Amino acid sequence: MNIKISKASSEKYLFPALLLLLSFILRIIYLNGGDIAGDEPFTIFYSQADFETFAAMMKNENNPPLFFLLLHFWIKVFGISSFSTRFLPLIFSTVTVLYIYKIGREFFNIRVAIIASLLFAFSNFHIFFAHETRVYSLFALLTTISMYSFLSLVKNKSDRKNFIVLILTNSLLIYSHFFGFFVLMIQFLSVLTIKEIRNTIFKKYLYITFLTFIVYLPYLKILISRFSASAKGTWIPASDIVGLYDNLWKFSNAPVNTVIFLLILLTAIVTVFLKRTRIATITSANSKVVIIWFLVPYLLIFLISLITPMFLDRYLIFISIGYYLTIAIAINYIGNINRLFYSLSSVVLFMMFITCNPKKGNERNTKDLVNSISQLKTSKSVVYMCPEWIDLGFVYYYNLDYFKDYKNTRSKLNADRIFPINSAQQVNDSLMAQCESAVYLDGWSVQVDQDNMIYKRLSGIFKNVTYNESYHGYKIYHFTRQ
Repeated sequence: MNIKISKASSEKYLFPALLLLLSFILRIIYLNGGDIAGDEPFTIFYSQADFETFAAMMKNENNPPLFFLLLHFWIKVFGISSFSTRFLPLIFSTVTVLYIYKIGREFFNIRVAIIASLLFAFSNFHIFFAHETRVYSLFALLTTISMYSFLSLVKNKSDRKNFIVLILTNSLLIYSHFFGFFVLMIQFLSVLTIKEIRNTIFKKYLYITFLTFIVYLPYLKILISRFSASAKGTWIPASDIVGLYDNLWKFSNAPVNTVIFLLILLTAIVTVFLKRTRIATITSANSKVVIIWFLVPYLLIFLISLITPMFLDRYLIFISIGYYLTIAIAINYIGNINRLFYSLSSVVLFMMFITCNPKKGNERNTKDLVNSISQLKTSKSVVYMCPEWIDLGFVYYYNLDYFKDYKNTRSKLNADRIFPINSAQQVNDSLMAQCESAVYLDGWSVQVDQDNMIYKRLSGIFKNVTYNESYHGYKIYHFTRQ
């Protein structure tokens, strides 16, 4: 029996289903390939905690609470293994492709929908964040849903559902990441500068913005506090002009891809000026919104970063979706002849496909680092690590029961003669006198011990030291008396 699927059914059901499946497969095959590391242990540790512990932490945390809260309830059901905690961001990242497709199909055409969706699906950048128990895949998803809802409101301003969903998603956005305010800025700027949108939803969007900020009022005090702290300086390196290219490179998988994509964008711009009769095709209101989505926050955050560094790839994840859509729109515009369109899109997607590496960036070896220290540690040795906050990544693999006992984690480590410290003054002289050796884990200690005084203090107590370079620049020093 022959089963015929109509073109409309394929576009509405088959294509998005295949894109979801592709994105899911690319993201799950190496989900558990790397150890829990970086900021993941911190996120998992406080997500498992009770409300009192969690609330105290949030006062000094640089991310709003939404992801922590979602992970808290997820952990209650699925536990804190690396696979289970990463499966939540994997879901967020996978679902994002559906809304990219919906934006492309409903506000442009099926060509834009498929190209932008596949650029996202094959993106190493997004696969990496699908493998990380952090907020960023949720941030990308909420941005995409918000922009879809915004464009839907412009298309049908009388639909109350779009009004409510936009308030909800924008509120969730700024409760997930402070850079969510840039998404609200994109929408507000679109309303102000694009006549068709301003005439359609100006008053409605003012109501939406007002109600969104009302919802955010309970968190406003913490936002002001964190902003004040960031204004004094951040750990992020200072920005330079090369960063503009480097972050596009991360969005694009490889340098050659980045150059090709930039050439396509440049060609589209030149074509607009050469073919003025067709300028409306690429300068429609929807296209302008997408271009604003990509270019305005990208350049604005770079300029702000010249004063207060914040031009960091993960913070720009919401911009990358606009980047993929902009490329897809440009290819669709240039390729008005089918042969040219298929040639351009085939080259772009093939380059993303062959440079896609689902394992890239997920080769972290925290477990090996902990094992190395455990082998060096004896009943007559002491372990110091700096800065203090790297203890959570260590204890996750050193003793998971200690990690789960979040109110006593530090005391249990101390009982095993393992001490997270920030300064040489915290080295215990009386304890050192009893020890035959010491292990020092330097995990970017320059943040709190710029003159390396901890190392110098230990070198003054012990005669010999051996050194081992380990995971991502972490250094293990083994001090002995003989």
